Amino acid sequence: MNEKATSPVTVIEHTMSFGRANVYGAMAAIPMGAVLLVPYLLIWGNNLIPFQFGFLPAMIVLVTGIVIHELLHGFAWALFAKSGVKSIEFGMKWKYLTPYCHCSEPLMVKHYRIGAAMPMIALGLIPAAIAMITGNGQMFLFGLVFTIASAGDVVGLITLRKFDGDEWVQDHPDEVGFISYSKG
Repeated sequence: MNEKATSPVTVIEHTMSFGRANVYGAMAAIPMGAVLLVPYLLIWGNNLIPFQFGFLPAMIVLVTGIVIHELLHGFAWALFAKSGVKSIEFGMKWKYLTPYCHCSEPLMVKHYRIGAAMPMIALGLIPAAIAMITGNGQMFLFGLVFTIASAGDVVGLITLRKFDGDEWVQDHPDEVGFISYSKG
């Protein structure tokens, strides 16, 4: 008889409430902001004019950036999800004023990491790096704001550091975090 030996799968939730995630995100935002702001100020001085174009246009850019942030999570995760965009859901936790993107199927950790990091890279770090080179204060503020807006994602990425890229995780449907599936 040729039977395959299978090991049980350990399922563990790695979650926190939206309120706690916002607190951790705020704590992470301070060093994240400093890492970008200090070098920029040393190179270019204080040429940061946050509302040069007015409050309303700044709010439109901010809200549009938040929507794009969530769309980038969804786009990246949909690339790796078996069911593609059918696995992606967007919403808002009104109690915490927190928009979210949720992938309903398991992903390999390396793919989940890409989706978690995509908005910080595309909306935060790339514009901030370009501004660091060019001295464009408005672009730098945009990159700084959207790097800081990714602080919650960074908290999740830190939690993922102990997992191998080929392990599987699933976005938690109700809390901030994920469910890990480990053989062992």
